[in-house]
Amino acid sequence: MRLRPVAAAVLALAAVAACTGENLFTGPSLGGGLSGVTVAITAPAEGATFATGDSVQVTARVASVNGVTQVTLSGAFATGTSAFVTQVVSVPNSPDTTLSRFLRRAGTTTGSAKIIVQATDLLGGSGV
Repeated sequence: MRLRPVAAAVLALAAVAACTGENLFTGPSLGGGLSGVTVAITAPAEGATFATGDSVQVTARVASVNGVTQVTLSGAFATGTSAFVTQVVSVPNSPDTTLSRFLRRAGTTTGSAKIIVQATDLLGGSGV
């Protein structure tokens, strides 16, 4: 799962800042050991701003030597409240792919939030 913070600004604008989180991974590889499922959010660009209520286009590159089968895109405010409507995308067992989806705002809350992209591979390993 990869996180990208989203912050609120004056006049109901949201700004996306850089992600500094590390990729997390679990699951065995075909040769034993752990397989790294990697996720890199490539858009929105650092510092991008959005009016409250706007959809946010998120683009992410996901990869796993075991093949990525599912990607979940969502977002949450610091309080734990959902910031965006969660989307689950099935991927045809691709070892490396880039996908882009629009996330719709969930509810009326504004403020600092994180965009979350999580990928799952064929063996059940996952990365953020």
